[in-house]
Amino acid sequence: MSGCLFVRGIVIAYFAAMFSSVVNADTTAVYQINESQGNYLQATLTHDIYRYSSNSQLQDVVLLDADGNRLPMRIIPAQLEVQESEEKTPVKFYPVTIGATPDTWLSGKTQIRIDQSAISINIDNAGPEQGVSQPQTVDFYLLDISDMDTRIDGLTLEWQTSDISQYLDVELSGTRDLRNWTSITQETLVHLHKDGQTLTRNQIPLSLKENQYKYLRIKFLRGAENLLLTHIFALRKIHTTARVAADIWQVDGAVAQDQNTALQTPQHAKPLPVNAWEYQREERTPIRKFQLAMDNVTYGDNITVFSRATEKQPWKLIHRGIWFSARVGGDWQQSDAININANSDRYWRVELNQSLSTSANPALVFEHPPQRLQFIANNSAPYTVAIDHKAAGHNPGAKIFAQLTENKNPEWTEVSLIELKPDIATFTTTARFNWKTALFWGLLLIAVAVLVGFSVRLYRQMN
Repeated sequence: MSGCLFVRGIVIAYFAAMFSSVVNADTTAVYQINESQGNYLQATLTHDIYRYSSNSQLQDVVLLDADGNRLPMRIIPAQLEVQESEEKTPVKFYPVTIGATPDTWLSGKTQIRIDQSAISINIDNAGPEQGVSQPQTVDFYLLDISDMDTRIDGLTLEWQTSDISQYLDVELSGTRDLRNWTSITQETLVHLHKDGQTLTRNQIPLSLKENQYKYLRIKFLRGAENLLLTHIFALRKIHTTARVAADIWQVDGAVAQDQNTALQTPQHAKPLPVNAWEYQREERTPIRKFQLAMDNVTYGDNITVFSRATEKQPWKLIHRGIWFSARVGGDWQQSDAININANSDRYWRVELNQSLSTSANPALVFEHPPQRLQFIANNSAPYTVAIDHKAAGHNPGAKIFAQLTENKNPEWTEVSLIELKPDIATFTTTARFNWKTALFWGLLLIAVAVLVGFSVRLYRQMN
């Protein structure tokens, strides 16, 4: 009896170990990430990931750390990169002394006259002479922005600093008629210098629309004693968008065996002869654009393109139109890439006019917008990008990722992927069935047979 239990325990332990290995085989590593600097990492995925993934949304892709733990991650389209620069425009400014009346000449040869009938301002283009101390009785500085026809995103002030003027409390107002002033903002400007090191915060952030005001008023609430203001610049932020390079690759074809069109023709009609090529790609990337590469062959005629998911399916029409390939000057020019709905079919067929020789052998060029894999690292590198063969059609890590990054704007560190080149047969449906399903049921049947045998033997001994 004890011998029977011992053997049964060995069988169960062996079965459990083998079952565990089958479960671990459900995840296959395809890429490795060695970098571990930073907590927010991202890598660019190309079309090659679809050689392994069986999900068009890549929901079977998981991210593992060195200990096999799954990390929060998401896959998003590579967004446009926005770059920001600043355009600086000098602004004419003039000190207005305390007690000055509107009809008094001001420093910098500026005269403001206000009467009941009109308001006039007469400004000499030569601004206040730089390097000359401003009067100590300056009440405020008048900025003339009447000739600026663009928005203003900020003001930069430059001044000669002293112990008194290291900190400046600034009050900014605006007007269109020199009578009614509107308070805009208050800021504290800083310019510190010690032992060769400086700290400068001399910008007043704004958001003024085009021609919102004609004149601005800067009043210093602190630090204005003996202040020597040298320059004022209006800032305009310029945003430029850099296009993300598309993921482009080429698939070569072969002359099709059937040189009659795959288009459906009326019954008893004679098939239309064409020159046709067929293509097979290794991945299932959802194609958004395609074009032909004709190797410097002149062509300007009909093109018909088909695709299908498997070899046994009928061809479905993808595109019919005209395709041009011609030499213009010293360069070869071709028609623009053709836009299509996301197409993951692996088999393609191109039909051209029969006048084109089959030796032309055009190639298909596919285009797909790149995607980025973003994940939150845990300092347990190397990390592994793997395919979960039992994915249920959703990525639970994406929800956790969203919760951890909510209301945050993290800076992502770009890392590189190292391809592990796993056996592509691991990702075929047949191979997965033979290895996991067949092995599982085989071990289960063996275990049951052994236990039944021991039970029968024990029953006979008891009789």
